[in-house]
Amino acid sequence: MLATAADLGNWDFEAPIAGLVSAESYELSEAYRPAGQAAGAKAEGLVTAEARLFVMLSAVTGMHLKAHEREEPFGPMLAMADGRRSAIPADFREGHIDLLADLAMRAASTVLRARLADVAWLLDRKRGKLGGIAITAYVDTIEATEAGTLKFPYGDSAGALEHGARELLCRALHIGRTIGWDKPGALRARAAVVHLRERAMASGKGVAALWFAELDLDFGVSDPAAVAARIEGVLAAPGDADVHILSSLWRLAARGYHLGKRDADKYRCQTEAAEAMVAEAERIFAGESARQASAMLASHMMSGAIAQLHGVPAAKERRIALRHCLVDMQARIPDEMSVYSHQWDVKDIAARVKDAMGDRPLLDHLFLFSSISTSPDPAALVAEAEQSIRDHPLSTLFAAVHYDREGKAVHRSEPGGFGEGNGSAVRQRIAEGDAIRRNLIATAQIEVARQAIMAQHFLPEETLAALLQHSPFVPPELIATFSRAFLRFFQGDFASAVYILTPLVENSLRYVLKQHGHDVTTFDDATQTQKSLTISQLFEQRREELDAAFTKQITTDIENVFLNQPGPHLRHDIAHGLAHDGTPYGPDAVYGCWLIFRLCLLPLFPYRDQLRELIH
Repeated sequence: MLATAADLGNWDFEAPIAGLVSAESYELSEAYRPAGQAAGAKAEGLVTAEARLFVMLSAVTGMHLKAHEREEPFGPMLAMADGRRSAIPADFREGHIDLLADLAMRAASTVLRARLADVAWLLDRKRGKLGGIAITAYVDTIEATEAGTLKFPYGDSAGALEHGARELLCRALHIGRTIGWDKPGALRARAAVVHLRERAMASGKGVAALWFAELDLDFGVSDPAAVAARIEGVLAAPGDADVHILSSLWRLAARGYHLGKRDADKYRCQTEAAEAMVAEAERIFAGESARQASAMLASHMMSGAIAQLHGVPAAKERRIALRHCLVDMQARIPDEMSVYSHQWDVKDIAARVKDAMGDRPLLDHLFLFSSISTSPDPAALVAEAEQSIRDHPLSTLFAAVHYDREGKAVHRSEPGGFGEGNGSAVRQRIAEGDAIRRNLIATAQIEVARQAIMAQHFLPEETLAALLQHSPFVPPELIATFSRAFLRFFQGDFASAVYILTPLVENSLRYVLKQHGHDVTTFDDATQTQKSLTISQLFEQRREELDAAFTKQITTDIENVFLNQPGPHLRHDIAHGLAHDGTPYGPDAVYGCWLIFRLCLLPLFPYRDQLRELIH
């Protein structure tokens, strides 16, 4: 961004966009880009003032408008995995604000004027006049689309009943809220919202009515109860809107009545939204044919209907009935599931593990077994997940629903952006990658090493007890229980091992924290009683202490195996009887048992020589 105020001169900076009828700023950017290249070519590659100006205008008009984000309304149109990106407002902070302001004052194009004035005001909030110019230019653009002199890309003949117009109005209203809600520009923007909402409702366009009615309620432009009543008028008219638009309109009407303190009407609209979703769920579940029916989609719609009835008085019986319908639908979900498999050749890994085990004493084998692998670095897991999302942006573009084997939706992952992930999307990707890691470790390393130990040694329970009595992870009163569980694990009785060891993790974590001087109880002031913190509470309230005692790598590994969703959620399934006969023999359970054994032996590594003398 090399352009300065001195570059402006008497150039006709709007020449490249002369004749454009687009109301979209990005179309201006596309016109300025080749103009800047052509200006440079005429000067035989030299960067001229004209070229600098056109390149800067291409950049500032090419930013992506995020109207719903008041404090950060513009972002890069393009962001690369290596950190490169297109322009953002911060690129114009140093030495360009005066130039942007001057250009905004001179610009004849309302689209260009709005973008230039908005960015200049965003970078320097003291220039309230520029904020007013931006609002006026945004409203002028919308009125021009209504008159037909400007058009949004891919728009029809609906004038300003376009999503682009909604975005421009939203941005104008955000500015108006900041510089003065009753100033002329803000009043014009508010009037435009009412006009477009009324026109959308009168024309029966459900989507447009939803856009502008929601905008009206978001900014409190009109009486919310009156807006809700007008939405009901749209819903009363016959139309072919799909269930998503219909239910959204009913929910928006309920919101309007809520803001207007008309609870009876609010609950009625909530019920209508729910019943629209129920009807669609039943239609999908029945299907015109068996091939067209979808239990998964129907159950998703039905669960949404049940949630919509939450808080509605006298809806308890209806919710119970719908939950029965939901269970019936979910029972057919497993029939729609497919198994996708990918084969890895792990013979080389298994061979290396077997060679590494070699012919050693039993104690050496046990320590070697506990060090087969290490817990991954949580920062590396996040970085890998974010890189995977950037490499495969479509994979997290939509929300994901995680079902259990009975078809119940047990977890929902929120969608990430295009090429970027929020916390939920990153956690989903971490769970997927970590599941693959545990699978490979359990099948190609842990199982191979376990079989090698049992093929070479007789492993008495007394030997394990003699070893574990020195571990600070094992409470003295549970040495026999741990020893019995690990013996079953080495013998291949994974069911016994998993069901014994999994509940013991929580107690051992408390035991270690107590040894470090930390309080692991809660005190009820009312009853004057104390309770031990559960494992979930330990991770919520004592996470720093756990990290200090075990390292972040290990605590994150414990969390990912035993607690987190999406993930195995092993502790919950074992504790509540939700596991099935195959669960203990799966890679997650095997890895979980090995991880507990590793936690028992890790503190003993510096004392192997002394232990070798004590244990034969």
